Amino acid sequence: MEVLVFDILGKMAHFRQYYTNSSSLSYFFPPRTTIFGMVAGILGLPRDSYYELFSQDKARVALSIRSPLRKKIQTVNYVWAEKPAQFNLSAGQHTQIPLEFVLPYDYRELVVYRLFLWHGDEQLFSRLKEMVSKERVCFPLYLGISECLAHLSFVGLGEAEKEEFDGEVEVSSVVGTEYLRRNECFIGFREGAFYVKELMPFSFDAERRLNQPPREFVGEVKTGTIRLRGRGAIYRVEISDFEERIVFMED
Repeated sequence: MEVLVFDILGKMAHFRQYYTNSSSLSYFFPPRTTIFGMVAGILGLPRDSYYELFSQDKARVALSIRSPLRKKIQTVNYVWAEKPAQFNLSAGQHTQIPLEFVLPYDYRELVVYRLFLWHGDEQLFSRLKEMVSKERVCFPLYLGISECLAHLSFVGLGEAEKEEFDGEVEVSSVVGTEYLRRNECFIGFREGAFYVKELMPFSFDAERRLNQPPREFVGEVKTGTIRLRGRGAIYRVEISDFEERIVFMED
């Protein structure tokens, strides 16, 4: 099947963990719901109108971490203001909140995520390919919150072909723990690797309610590649003169 491949880049990111309260902790990489929120912004779809358009039976996406990542907590000031005069803090309506940011390991670089995306609606997919290939968006892109502005970079159109493996294979995407259990495979040791496991919302219904339990995903935040051992099925994506192996988040 044909997949659209593009990068989303920014200086920093914050993807709030849904189970945090006063301290705003962040995932290392965006949940599936956030990814399709960004896709909806590219297409200019109205807020809360697109959840069923990107259900797991209509859309598939794989996420690749393309830059070494780290985290840092920064205290930020929030102001409660209903009119301009209250911005001088005279009413004392402000609070300080610890906010965790995802940053590139080297501050001179960017945070980079690569998406491999397929959609079953040919008309919608065609419009998305046109927008991304021209690196245009309808609404501004940001990595989690509006303070973390981002932009996209078109990589290409690729052909994703399913292939079985028995033994060892390296994939360049995050991998769901349900996929690991179902396929009786595990993550192989690699010196220097830094794996993280994140529990994330996966899919919303039309009322912005979770229509299935959150899912766990494993990502490697130094090189972005994961070594799988065992047996299962992955997808080989060929893009012009190079290829990558991925696991879709829906698998």
